Amino acid sequence: MNIFCRLFGHTWTHRTENQKVSWNAGKDQAQLHITSDAQPRFWLECQRCSERNEAPTRDQVRRINN
Repeated sequence: MNIFCRLFGHTWTHRTENQKVSWNAGKDQAQLHITSDAQPRFWLECQRCSERNEAPTRDQVRRINN
């Protein structure tokens, strides 16, 4: 934990992991179709010390958005 986080509290920001996307040819080999491997992940991360909050509550998210 950073000294500024101890004094002022964390500065949370929204983060997301990019979705893994692959392009595959269709049956006729003329058109490309997009397929995704998984759903994107969302979490909160402190801007100063990079601490992660994988499962934020609704109240935590509301405090960030306001």
